[in-house]
Parts: sequence; C-alpha cells; structure tokens
Amino acid sequence: MSEDIAVLKSFLPLINIVVVILSGLVVFSIKGIEENAKKVLEVRLLKTHLQQIENLLKVLQTQKHEHTRHIQTIQAMLYLDEERKAREYIDGIVDNYWHTDDIVYIGNPAFTALINTKRKVAESKGIDFAVAVKCDINKISVEPWDLCSIMGNLIDNAIEATIQDNNNQRVSVEIKYENNSFVIYVHNSGPRIQDKENIFKAGYTTKGSEARGYGLYLVAKLVKKYNGNIEVISDKKTSFIVCIPDKDAVANDKGSI
Repeated sequence: MSEDIAVLKSFLPLINIVVVILSGLVVFSIKGIEENAKKVLEVRLLKTHLQQIENLLKVLQTQKHEHTRHIQTIQAMLYLDEERKAREYIDGIVDNYWHTDDIVYIGNPAFTALINTKRKVAESKGIDFAVAVKCDINKISVEPWDLCSIMGNLIDNAIEATIQDNNNQRVSVEIKYENNSFVIYVHNSGPRIQDKENIFKAGYTTKGSEARGYGLYLVAKLVKKYNGNIEVISDKKTSFIVCIPDKDAVANDKGSI
C-alpha cells in the first residue's frame, strides 16, 4: 500500500516476528490436538476393556447364582429320596451349564476378560476357538489397553473372515517368546486374502461399508508405536503375526557389548 519501498522494508522484521509467532502457535495447537486425540482414544479403549471385564463378571455372577440354585434344588430332591428325579435334573443341566473351570485364565485381568469374551462370541457363531499362551504376557512392554486393542481387532477380523468359510470354521490365538521378542499369532480358516498390500491402509475394507476398515489400520499403528512389526501369511489359512521386541532383552544385549 505504501509507495515508498523503504517504509515496507522497515515493517519486514515485525512481519517476520508475527509469522514466527503464528507458526509456533500453530505447531503448539497441532501438538495439543494430537495429545487430546491420543487421550480420547485411550479413554475409549479403557471403557471398552472395562465393559468386557464387567460382562465377564456378570457371566460369573450369573453362573454362581445358577450354581447355588441348582445345588439347593438337587439337595432338596435328595432329602426327599427322589434320586431318579435328581439324576434327570443333573442330566438336564449338564449340557447347558458353563462351569467357571471353562474360563481361560491368562494372568492379566484385562486380557483374560478380552479373550473369554471373544471366545464366547466365536462359539455363539459356531466357530471353534483355541488359545495358547506360552509366555508371561505381563512382561510385554505394551500398555494393557493397547495390547487389548491389538488383540481385539485381530480376533474380530479373524472371526469375521472365518464366518465366510462354511466348512472348517476355526480361529486360534498363540502367544510365544521367540528370539528376544513376544510373538502373537492369530490364525483363521477364512478365505485367502488377495490384497495383502492394502489391508493395513485406513478405510480399506472388503465388507462394503465406509464405517469399517480401520481395525487393521489401528493395529498397524499400535504395533509400529512399540517398534514392532506385523506380517500376514494367507494360503490354506490366514495368519497375522505380530512381533513386539522385548525391551529388557534388547537393553541387556546392548549392555553386554
């Protein structure tokens, strides 16, 4: 606006300072938004895991109540010398009664709740669900909510894939300690994955819904967050293999050098 270029030059330092200040505020705001989004995600995951634990506790409380009622009924029949009716009563409930011994205890409360909840979901859909934990998962250097998010999304994906197979519907989970790393295997008997290069991209889905396609993307981000890697092998069965380095073992190796 000024006809004298010298006047404009005199304002340049002030303009530069304003630009630097605004740039700093933008960077600060972006970091604040990122931290807020991270906290919102953690709260959401914690709520999900607490809900799973609550559901498991409700199942256990229901089973305890049913157990007490059945024992009282059988006791009354025996006191009345109705042994035949007591036998019939026991035979009638044995097939439908879920004993607490049927629960898979893994050593971590949140993870135990997650696995048993997913197991019941799979069994309700007629899917054979197997789990084997061959190491101490409490030593995995991953926050509990992040570990449950990784496992929950992988198992959900495996269940959805297995439903498409009408013959041998099976999902299996295995956790091992191999080569200074914790390795998680999630296998399913679903159809072969054709596009393995894109399945971890945000929004990618084969289920025809824009609201889906973020589960595996979130898994990949969380695995990367903990310096791990994820691999997919899809042939006669599909396997997702997550490898999380053992920080303690890595630190010991560096210290011994």
